[in-house]
Amino acid sequence: MEKKSAEDHEAGPLPSPRLIDRFSCLKQDAYHSPESLSKGSEERRIRKWRKMIGVGGSDWKRYVRRKPHVVKRRIRKGIPDCLRGLVWQLISGSRDLLLMNPGVYEQLVIYETSASELDIIRDISRTFPSHVFFQQRHGPGQRSLYNVLKAYSVYDRDVGYVQGMGFVTGLLLLYMSEEDAFWLLVALLKGAVHAPMEGLYQVGLPLVQQYLFQFDQLVREHMPKLGEHFSGEMMNPSMYASQWFITVFSYSFPFHLALRIWDVFLYEGVKIVFKVGLALLKYCHDDLVKLPFEKLMQALRNFPDDAMNPDVLLPMAYSIKVSGRLKELKLEYDLKNAKAVQPTELCTNGNK
Repeated sequence: MEKKSAEDHEAGPLPSPRLIDRFSCLKQDAYHSPESLSKGSEERRIRKWRKMIGVGGSDWKRYVRRKPHVVKRRIRKGIPDCLRGLVWQLISGSRDLLLMNPGVYEQLVIYETSASELDIIRDISRTFPSHVFFQQRHGPGQRSLYNVLKAYSVYDRDVGYVQGMGFVTGLLLLYMSEEDAFWLLVALLKGAVHAPMEGLYQVGLPLVQQYLFQFDQLVREHMPKLGEHFSGEMMNPSMYASQWFITVFSYSFPFHLALRIWDVFLYEGVKIVFKVGLALLKYCHDDLVKLPFEKLMQALRNFPDDAMNPDVLLPMAYSIKVSGRLKELKLEYDLKNAKAVQPTELCTNGNK
């Protein structure tokens, strides 16, 4: 069955070319990157994290049990870049999956075939086209991206491959090996720690539809004036926020911000996507409420640089409480969908 790609659901700007920084990432204006910290301050921060993690992650679980609030606070401040790959694996549960499944990734890559192989090849050059790691045609970055996506499409044939998965996988590959990236993708989609996210990529994007319903309601509740303006301009979240959920801000957001969001996302779950989305709208509220549809659409896809400062945006996001309301809205969404399906089921049952 043909899958609906992220590109079909919502268009958006691709990352623009930048200078290359010392991590081989696209260089951004560093608000709280290692370059912006003094050498001594950064070294102290790394020592704290190494003590928290232990050798190869050996102390991590014990430390999290003993001092969960310290871990949460430090993650929200940003994981040191040199430790990010390891910490992501520890907080996502993917390291455990890797250890429990030796040789599985190699089997999927080398010995299995996928119905999605041509689609993956077609899309690879569109994934972070301005990033040095993925620029070279058939280069190591593109090969790794292909291998992980192909392996997952075989591992979970119900999901297979959808274009948005490439941006998530690409971000992971900047910080870890192919096999590690594969198991982190599995951990996310199958729900090793948080609720499964495979519905982001299944036919019809069912989880995206749920998230957009929840987000629309939250916008109306937190910013009634903006919600009313959106309604008047016929602007709904599917026109601007789909990519936020499908790629967890990795598609067109600056790397320095996307990485900080991913630190929190892997530890706290998808609620951070809602919080960041609401914080962005709140930050730009006064400008957005004045714009007609076309300019509104443009503004929602191209936020000003000052809104992309993680040290301004993320504290705003953390202050927004959504957990309880998200649960209520999920129940409301499920009930609404159940009522929509019921007449069809009755007709079917009546014909038996």
